[in-house]
Amino acid sequence: MSLNTTPSLHSSYLANELANADLQTEYARMREELERLLTEPDKDFQRIDALVDQLELVQLAFKEQHGIKGNNPNE
Repeated sequence: MSLNTTPSLHSSYLANELANADLQTEYARMREELERLLTEPDKDFQRIDALVDQLELVQLAFKEQHGIKGNNPNE
């Protein structure tokens, strides 16, 4: 029995409006927001952590849309 720890992206990991969005555009918007947060003198680390987690989910959803599973492009 194999243990797969990758979250199922067909579940509630992505909000419905995000699942239907253009993932590349959403990813770029989130990256810009992250860069802005990181350049502020008073860092909101809770928001930064949440944004990094959201970026990971968008990246996984984008990879799934293109048939990429895991980090190995040869899979």
